[in-house]
Amino acid sequence: MVLKKILTPVSNALDKLCSVLIVIMLGLMVLITGAQIVCRTWFTALTWSDEVTRYLLIWSTFLGASVVYRHSGHISVTIVQDAVPPRLSKVLRVAVHVICFVLFAVLLYFSCTYCMKLNKTATTLPIKMKYIYLCVPVSMVILMVHSLLMAVEEATKEVKA
Repeated sequence: MVLKKILTPVSNALDKLCSVLIVIMLGLMVLITGAQIVCRTWFTALTWSDEVTRYLLIWSTFLGASVVYRHSGHISVTIVQDAVPPRLSKVLRVAVHVICFVLFAVLLYFSCTYCMKLNKTATTLPIKMKYIYLCVPVSMVILMVHSLLMAVEEATKEVKA
């Protein structure tokens, strides 16, 4: 299927990029927190470290959600899917990804609307908060790509009898 051939490399590249960014962000969080401990103990405390660490955690959480979704790592209740015949189970799995796609699209719309209106600046940093909250629309776009690909993969999968 053409859609699957287009979405697979895009989804894989986004997944790899998010994974690398998450590792970098977590590493930065460790370094900044360590520097804060050292500075607070022997020097003057860093005023910006808590805020930067918090924003890195927020970004890594939303990007991490997309990585976990791509690898089907989120908790799911499959009692209904397991209880029904294989063909209906396949339909339910596709429906779940389609519903997730719609949810991500709605969240994308409202998060973009919110980010456009937001004009506040961070407390200790000269950063507009819209750039911090931008993690929501960015992750929703990535999640939409993943959910669309996963729906197509489920739909084209052979049904095990």
